[in-house]
Amino acid sequence: MLKSEIHEPTLFFDLEWVPDAAGAIRLFDLPPETTELQAMERIWRETKGYHEDDCPRPFVKYLFSRVVSIAFLSRRVVYREGVRHIEFGLHSLPKLPVQEPRSDEREIIERFLYMVGERSPQLVGFNSIDSDLQVLIQRGMVNDVRAKKFSERPDKPWEGRDYFAKTSEAHLDIIKLLSPNSMKPTLNALARLCGFPGKLDVDGMQVVDLWLDGKLKEIVEYNQIDTLNTYLVWLRVINFSGKLSEEDYAMEQDDFREFLENEAAKEQNGHLQRFLDKWDI
Repeated sequence: MLKSEIHEPTLFFDLEWVPDAAGAIRLFDLPPETTELQAMERIWRETKGYHEDDCPRPFVKYLFSRVVSIAFLSRRVVYREGVRHIEFGLHSLPKLPVQEPRSDEREIIERFLYMVGERSPQLVGFNSIDSDLQVLIQRGMVNDVRAKKFSERPDKPWEGRDYFAKTSEAHLDIIKLLSPNSMKPTLNALARLCGFPGKLDVDGMQVVDLWLDGKLKEIVEYNQIDTLNTYLVWLRVINFSGKLSEEDYAMEQDDFREFLENEAAKEQNGHLQRFLDKWDI
């Protein structure tokens, strides 16, 4: 199922975005007093599939999608007193606790791509090749982001990581392993059927309204929860593929649970405690 052994380090990531109101004002020459919601509504009306009653908010092209949050979980093997363990780190751009009701799109894309370019992790996402990566590239261009190291490609496949090659596992999109056609599972359904928490009290359809209400904190928390579910589903893929021994597989779940418990104890991480409360293992 997987060509390579587990990469080091690994980075599980997910993005959240909303229709680009400022871009709509420029693109459609809207008057300066146009509100953010009015500008978004113009984008929706210009989008394929729009219907005033049946589909007032169709899925917007990536070019018109403003990135508002990027969440990522890092994973690497460490040894403590000769015993193998997994070390995790949960991060987001913007960071929690969020201080402002709005995020700087250019800054978060630039910082994320710079970090990935410098560290060269394996990227793991869910529907990330056809979705998240395309958003990062297109919106990076819109925001005049320079991502030289992230964009580097080797002359030959075996000479280094390649985030853009369809045959490379430097960017592993879980959904590509599960279904090449229209019968694709959602992350939430797959996670829940596997016994993981899945989404909590927010889903993707609510992100725009949370953004308009200035509730960026809730968006970032939701973003992190999707990233945790992505990791847990990946771990099932790894176990299915036999890339870990049964002992290491059990140990990694214990390490992850301990990591989440430590993170949930922090004041700003109530969403992680809710995730743990919903996860029966």
